[in-house]
Amino acid sequence: MSALPGITVIGVSTIPSDQMDYAITIAEEWGINGFPNIVDDGPVHIRFGVFDHPTAVAVSAGGSLAMATGQIDTKGAFDLIDEAKAEDT
Repeated sequence: MSALPGITVIGVSTIPSDQMDYAITIAEEWGINGFPNIVDDGPVHIRFGVFDHPTAVAVSAGGSLAMATGQIDTKGAFDLIDEAKAEDT
């Protein structure tokens, strides 16, 4: 999946920081590039309650969260975004 128009996308890897180059290579091979990736040693996962992989979390401009565990497609990503936005109202 590449970056979505008008939407900020950040990938978070659960891989140790000394293996980030490997993670970026795999993401490119799998076609999940086009957005920045950061390494998380746990605090981000704890903050968002992520305990299974893969997990996608959408954060609205207002700070609301929507989460889905398992594979999602582009429609699923937009559905998460809409769900997070709906929590702002």
